[in-house]
Amino acid sequence: MNKIKISRISRDVYSQKGFDEHGCIGCQCKDMCCREGADVDKEAYDLILKHKDRIERISNIKFEDFFEHTWSGDTDFLGGNSIRSKVGTSGYCVFRIQDNKGCVLFKLVMEDGVSRRIIPSICRLFPVTWDNETLAYYERKHIPSTCNCLEFSNTTERSIFETQQEAIEDIFDIRS
Repeated sequence: MNKIKISRISRDVYSQKGFDEHGCIGCQCKDMCCREGADVDKEAYDLILKHKDRIERISNIKFEDFFEHTWSGDTDFLGGNSIRSKVGTSGYCVFRIQDNKGCVLFKLVMEDGVSRRIIPSICRLFPVTWDNETLAYYERKHIPSTCNCLEFSNTTERSIFETQQEAIEDIFDIRS
């Protein structure tokens, strides 16, 4: 299975508080992390293409309007490339469910049993990210203050590494 190589994990991934039982969907952030679209792994793109008819029906958007026109050429993604999802008329990523929280891709995974790899790695991991073989926690200026991992009411004892561990293990080949 294709994975992204990680040789270093930043300390903040172990020290930052993780999600509590409310998780991403249960927080009050209003999907602010979806305001800019997402870098979609080539592997996720292929799965989106495979399920495009269902996604088009749910989102009421045509496949031709899902993505920007240029691939990044960045090989540090599942499938060895990425393409940016467009921002829709709502001001959010085209995959976000209109007037609701969450996105069409998560819906397909949760309700239809589609592989989690249809969800872009950047979305599955948020607020964890990677660059140059380093796994890190986003700078706070990039995380909505109402994100569950920053909410004052979040009393979890688990780190963001622990709460995102399933996605981390699926996406990355971690080598010391």
